[in-house]
Amino acid sequence: MGDAIERHDGILRAAIEGREGRVFKTVGDAFHAVFADAAEALAAALDAQRGLRGAEWPIPEPPAVRMAVHAGAAELRGDDYFGPPLNRVARILSAGHGGQILLSREIERRVGDRFPEGAALRDLGDRRLKDLYDPERIYQLVVPDLPADFPPLKTLDARPHNLPALTTPLVGRHREVEEVRRLLEGSGVRLVTLLGPGGTGKTRLALQVAADSIDRFEDGVWLVNLAPTHDPALVAGEILRVLGGRPDGEESEADALLRHVARKEVLVVIDNFEQVVDAAPLVERVLESGPRVVSLVTSQAALRVRAEHVFEVPPLAVPEPGTNGDPGRIEGNDCVSLFVDRARASVPAFELTAENAAAVAAICREVDGLPLAIELAAARVKLMTPRAILERLQGNYDFLASRGRDVPDRHRAVRKAIDWSYELLDEDERAFFRRQSVFDGGFTLEAAEGVCSEPDDPLDVFETLESLVDKSLVRRVEQGGETRFERLRTIRAYAVEKLEESGEADRWRNRHAEWFAERARHLDVDRAGETEAAQWLRWLESEIENVRAAFRWAVEHGRADLAVRFCRVLPALWFLKGHTEEARGWLGRTLELGDALTPVQRATVLNLQGRVDQWMGDNSPAVMARFEESLRLYQEAGHRRGTSRAHMNIGNVHRRLGQLDAAAERFETALATYRELDDAFGEVNALMNLGDLASARRDGTTARRRFEEARSVAERWGMTISRAYALQYLGEMALVEGDLDRAQSLIEDGRDGFDAVGSEVGMAWSHYYLAMLAWRRGELGEARSRLAQALTVFRRMDLPPGVAACLLAQATVAAEEGRHETAARLLGAGRAIHDRARISAGPMEEAMVERAQSLCREGLGEEACSRLEAEGRAAPVEEAVALAAGTDA
Repeated sequence: MGDAIERHDGILRAAIEGREGRVFKTVGDAFHAVFADAAEALAAALDAQRGLRGAEWPIPEPPAVRMAVHAGAAELRGDDYFGPPLNRVARILSAGHGGQILLSREIERRVGDRFPEGAALRDLGDRRLKDLYDPERIYQLVVPDLPADFPPLKTLDARPHNLPALTTPLVGRHREVEEVRRLLEGSGVRLVTLLGPGGTGKTRLALQVAADSIDRFEDGVWLVNLAPTHDPALVAGEILRVLGGRPDGEESEADALLRHVARKEVLVVIDNFEQVVDAAPLVERVLESGPRVVSLVTSQAALRVRAEHVFEVPPLAVPEPGTNGDPGRIEGNDCVSLFVDRARASVPAFELTAENAAAVAAICREVDGLPLAIELAAARVKLMTPRAILERLQGNYDFLASRGRDVPDRHRAVRKAIDWSYELLDEDERAFFRRQSVFDGGFTLEAAEGVCSEPDDPLDVFETLESLVDKSLVRRVEQGGETRFERLRTIRAYAVEKLEESGEADRWRNRHAEWFAERARHLDVDRAGETEAAQWLRWLESEIENVRAAFRWAVEHGRADLAVRFCRVLPALWFLKGHTEEARGWLGRTLELGDALTPVQRATVLNLQGRVDQWMGDNSPAVMARFEESLRLYQEAGHRRGTSRAHMNIGNVHRRLGQLDAAAERFETALATYRELDDAFGEVNALMNLGDLASARRDGTTARRRFEEARSVAERWGMTISRAYALQYLGEMALVEGDLDRAQSLIEDGRDGFDAVGSEVGMAWSHYYLAMLAWRRGELGEARSRLAQALTVFRRMDLPPGVAACLLAQATVAAEEGRHETAARLLGAGRAIHDRARISAGPMEEAMVERAQSLCREGLGEEACSRLEAEGRAAPVEEAVALAAGTDA
């Protein structure tokens, strides 16, 4: 092996130097080389690969060497190079395989038409590298005389994950990243807690470790951000949702989580655990239930469970005393590098010089190397020199005098930096800084102007917000084409503290709640036109944390009017995006306001509660009781629209229980009142329900007439979602009647409507009906694919009717393909969901089930078919879904 290494080194060095390159560093068997010309660098890599393959080796196979080429401006310090291009080429290299030559888009651009003769580029696409920074376009150099086919690149795209793309690179922390990785890879280590106060960079360190470790976990790495979560009881649900699981039936979220992880190989990164530390036993139970689950936690307090291994995140190393005046001696220091990097974000021309090096080094020492404090200080170079920054830090504030001595020194340092930044603000800036703390999850300029200023206490919000952005106390981010503003969690916590100290917390939180309630009052996705509905839904999704915070405040302070207003608008999100567990919690908390609710408000919440239960497949007597009580309250109050709404919901229960005459009476009553009130939305829904009843009675003529009436009203009033559902019903009728071309046109038209407003549920039903169309045409592969897409959405949103429909349809497809055992089990699973949810099958489902049963009995025999159906009925839903997808649960 010694001879082989020597030969390897000689070939690489000769190839590099032969193309006028220079080896500036070797680490083990890795060569780092620099070139003045991109084409020469690429030619050197090709020469090296050919040399390695053509040489005689004292080992069985030539070494397979991966190579990467990238270009950019780097800093020469002594004999070594530093800077982002070095980090990026290292990440590109780590994505490749032995024998492969990878290059970046920058190399492709610089080389132009000067590629080696006979060489071609294979575009491997935009890839997210494990530095979590901007995606990089990666190419592979291909020549006829070298291997060209390799496994997929080892980038973040190779495994499922939800790691965010970050706007700034990780500076320093290479040693900590490797230490935490080694700890996670240690024998028997399943839980590592990154421990430290706010501002130490725990989250960024955890994200980098997760990215570097992603290849180890077949089912990926998943970030669970607990920053908005303050109740330990909600932690199980948060983790479950991130991992893509849902409870079965009456199963608790905690039990569902333990079941879901049993067969998963995942790394779960749980961020901001300190505020729900009482949930620590849940983490240990997850590890016990999932033997291939590993967890990386960030917290300001240890979990104190048996499986925990604590890694205390240190501050960045500060420059040694005595090195102050020489930039060359401190520029490689991590603290200094971070300061310079963040200073250049404010002043691109900033340089470390002999005049400012001592002050920069002293600033790093003054704040104990805490990343957050360094970033805050560096942002000030826009206003003052490093020397002036240092003088303000050293001379103006005695943090130890204002805080207990049991507070860790490092925490005092980061508070000192924030305190210092706060004290530098003028009175208007301080007032806005305090008031903006009422926002949760960020905010827009419009919201800031609406909430943080009022006629008797005006502020120039635009100017003060811009100033806080410049001072790094607020960050500007682009999200979905919209400019939003966010705060680091530590800074927001400080701002909340200042707001409480001011005695004005309730005043501004009340204004926050009233502003969002008023804004949300106009939200009605169902009644809106296509463009407007899509805009409202995007607004609600981006502001959900603010709406949640406003709702919590309203409930805690007995503001029933605000709480009910939020409950009335949230169905747009609950029903289109599947936040049904949250819906149950909100409605239950609102009902607990008791006498603070007026009869009409109570009726409204009861009606919504029943709708959510129905949406989740519950048609029990308890649901009927809610609707009956809401009807009584509406009638006593003379609220005609509410009375009609209750009649509709009661009719829906009757319909699902097969009581068609009782359902028709309720729907007709509601329809008449809606028409008198000129309520187009109610009229459309009543017409579609009556059409559904006629379809169930096999009265196609009446059904079609009702659905066409519903479509006409929806089109007249620009009601995109209602129109889409009417089209879907008409498409299903055309399917049943065998008019496949008309069915396709109607279903696709409806799908386009759902897509325009972002209705995931509507899109899932469109996939379902297009799958039925494919089945009728004998295109079984297409049907199977469509059903898989629909089932994924229905299961994630925990919608039993959709899950049952897809399982029964997959059973039919499986039976057509001769997979009779699978088909029989899926039939049992789908029917079990129908029975539990008391759902009656429609004509299409009945036809499919009959077809599937007939084929299964022919292929298996009556006895075997019945036995397998019984097994399917008894199987957990997760297992049935996995069977339908052709995977293990």
